[in-house]
Amino acid sequence: ILVKRGEVLERLSKVTAYVFDKTGTLTDGDLTVVGVTSFNDLSEHQVLSLAASVEQYSEHIIATAIVDKAKHYHCERYTLQNFQAFPGQGVSAVVNGDEIKLGTAEWLAANDITLSSSQLEQVSMTEEKGISCVFLARNTQIEAFIGLSDELRTEAVDVVSQLKQLGNNITVLSGDRQIVVDSVTRSLGDVKRFAEVLPAEKSAAIKTIQSEGAVVAMVGDGVNDAPALIQADVGIAMASGTDVSIESADVVISHQDLSKVLEASLLAKTTLRIIRQNIVLSITYNVIMVPLAMLAWVNPLIAAITMPISSLLVIGNASRIARYFKK
Repeated sequence: ILVKRGEVLERLSKVTAYVFDKTGTLTDGDLTVVGVTSFNDLSEHQVLSLAASVEQYSEHIIATAIVDKAKHYHCERYTLQNFQAFPGQGVSAVVNGDEIKLGTAEWLAANDITLSSSQLEQVSMTEEKGISCVFLARNTQIEAFIGLSDELRTEAVDVVSQLKQLGNNITVLSGDRQIVVDSVTRSLGDVKRFAEVLPAEKSAAIKTIQSEGAVVAMVGDGVNDAPALIQADVGIAMASGTDVSIESADVVISHQDLSKVLEASLLAKTTLRIIRQNIVLSITYNVIMVPLAMLAWVNPLIAAITMPISSLLVIGNASRIARYFKK
């Protein structure tokens, strides 16, 4: 657990709400392509070739999963023209004279490319299983969708449960559709779930929670999380994430272990409690011993002995932090 500045511990000890990005934070981030469904005459191999071609320069974990799957099948890569990326929505490029778009259904619909009712039914059946769908369009028609699966981290349920027991409200942010978010995070129990949140909207979601009087910690790992990490009272980044998110965060978790978020919270609360105890110990000593020494009611030798003893008490009390986290 890397805490960048001392005052961060004080803010972290006062946190009342934790906001988690879903993909790569609550989930293990190891997205895998679990299916390719073609609506027309494109084969699975052709769909993966087109998708991997337009995603080949992206660092997003969805792009990585698609490119890896295409490599596994030795799919052809096409030369791109007019490549464009739309954060949180998709990518587009011209391939062999055709405009290829790969992204969310909402983004394609905004470009007047829509799914038919039968296609929507197929997609809904897939999403009910917790599988995220990315759609491939050629010119003005949706040709196929790619299903991607991601599992919750093994420690996620326990960490969220313990944070709730400490009195924190838990919120999950995701760019996925509501049905997918609900399915993947069902085991987390009673938490708020915000779906279809664009990268630019994440910081606004944090502001909304803060406006309700909460002190917010945001936990994320992607480049899209950086504005939200900055907006939050405390930004916590998983070190497996991008350089931008790590730079934007106040606390960095150096291992892909979500339980360290809980440990950081306990560390902050324990540290602040012990600091307050030490202040009380020091003030109590001075309030009692200084007047007694001024009135000559205490032997100078006794005063000389008790002074370092009070300091040792403070040091000994502070050392309990280390012992606490060795348990």
